[in-house]
Amino acid sequence: MRQERVLGAAAMVFQSFALLPWLTVAENVAMGLEARGVDGAARRDAVARAINLVGLDGFEQAYPKELSGGMKQRVGFARALAVAPEILLMDEPFGSLDPLTAENLRSQVVDLWRDAATGVNTLLIVTHSVEEAVFLAGRIVVFGSNPGHVREEMANPLPYPRQERSPEFEEMVDRLHAILTATLLPEPAPAAPQRLVPFPRVHVSEVTGLLDHLLTRPDGKGPVFELAEDLGVDYDRMSAVVRAAEQLGWVTTPGEIVQLTAAGREVMAMDDAARKDTTRARLAKQPLFARLVAMLKESEGAVEDEEVLADLTIYFPFIPAESLFATVVEWGRYAELLDHDADAGRLTLLGWEGAAEARVE
Repeated sequence: MRQERVLGAAAMVFQSFALLPWLTVAENVAMGLEARGVDGAARRDAVARAINLVGLDGFEQAYPKELSGGMKQRVGFARALAVAPEILLMDEPFGSLDPLTAENLRSQVVDLWRDAATGVNTLLIVTHSVEEAVFLAGRIVVFGSNPGHVREEMANPLPYPRQERSPEFEEMVDRLHAILTATLLPEPAPAAPQRLVPFPRVHVSEVTGLLDHLLTRPDGKGPVFELAEDLGVDYDRMSAVVRAAEQLGWVTTPGEIVQLTAAGREVMAMDDAARKDTTRARLAKQPLFARLVAMLKESEGAVEDEEVLADLTIYFPFIPAESLFATVVEWGRYAELLDHDADAGRLTLLGWEGAAEARVE
């Protein structure tokens, strides 16, 4: 089976509409058929059938600029269905649509998949939306990163059509939330020798913004998904911000809940100078910053950027070293622990005797 070609049996629906603006709806839908050498009456019939399936009859001669976002994405579906694929691949196909249009189109996708006339046996969709995965999928696979791998696989036995407000649907959403939370915000492991871990690549303002928001919530806590929605960021970004705050001891993450600690409350009550002092002390205990401080002390308080980047690449080969270095510099500068001379390409340890001389050599 692994030796068989699947290209001819698969079609793709993209996140962006990926329509050629100088072609009509019918001409865009016909593109895959043209590439396969289908012509004449067979191509016209396939195009008409696909356009009818997605409900765009009457728009065959319209151009993309005349269509709404939802209609453009329907053209993308029609283009994929026109080649009669057995497998339909979808890369966040609703990501560029407004919520109402996306909801309507999701329901239509389920109807299309269940319609024997389409010939589609399998849908494979990539999504960041938990609700979307539960609404569409019969099998859900949660991926991890660094390096990419499967973290969890779960069956979704809910019958179609699925009701998003039903207790069974909400229970499945909660299960998937719990899996994602355990993946991105794992419970701390039993005490063990400290290992080098990367500091999350987030800004100082994002962490202080999270702490400030938690202060406004009852008991200083809330589910990470709610916090992401409150602050207008996606779940992955919020998870990174929470991990940074947790590494500094300002929050804990029991289960799906982010809880502000006493230390987190204290640091937010401090003036700017005291907050920087506290941050500096906590950064110095964080494994990555502790290693950099040790490296700087061994090098008389200053090291070349290239040396730091090489070290980061060795320890974290799956994380862009330049991005992690920029995070280190931002936090180090804020806490007045480190300084960076971009022109000279040198990182220095503040307060180290001789560091000032190293910066001006």
